[in-house]
Amino acid sequence: MTDQPQIAAPDGQDDNPKRRQILVGARQMFLSKGFEGTSMQDVAKAAGVSKGTLYVYFDSKEAMFEALVLRECGRLQDTMRRIGSGDGAVEDELFAIARQMVTTLLQPEVLAAMRMMIGAGEKFPDLAHKIYEAGPARSVRTLGEYLRLRETRGDLAVGDCDAAAAQFVDLVFAGLQRRALLMMPPWPEAETEAYLRRRVESFLAICRAGRG
Repeated sequence: MTDQPQIAAPDGQDDNPKRRQILVGARQMFLSKGFEGTSMQDVAKAAGVSKGTLYVYFDSKEAMFEALVLRECGRLQDTMRRIGSGDGAVEDELFAIARQMVTTLLQPEVLAAMRMMIGAGEKFPDLAHKIYEAGPARSVRTLGEYLRLRETRGDLAVGDCDAAAAQFVDLVFAGLQRRALLMMPPWPEAETEAYLRRRVESFLAICRAGRG
């Protein structure tokens, strides 16, 4: 998320400046007061709209939070597809995908959203499920599509591409995410890059061994 986000509607929904204005206000409130501490009135005030106008576009703060998360998830998956075109070396494309995942998902605002959802998930299980499906689950499926492409070309021997994609995501991301969620200082850029390259190499070594 940028400092002045341009928030697009997820899944092809019609969008307009008023809706974007509301979501910018919602984002400010969620980050400053937390998910449960934010009221619809807070969002209306931050967005500079009436509460009635707010309800024209969103019937709950859960719907606003979902729209914000879906936007970021959609952007990540679009970027993964663009990087994973299959035109370059598989190791380079997998590293670029891993780097983009880390860059996107370890942003301070994204981490704040993760912490909010962890705290609110028990109270709002349907919302937590939707966000899981839109984020981690869909990203795994997107990566699985890429691995199938590479397997079809003979570059890799993966087998269950969706399972391998889930393993790849955990391999390259889980450790860094744990550090970030627990407020550990980030590694220097060079150390993060070396970490990701080692994990991409480990993943490819297993896949390529299957071709022997």
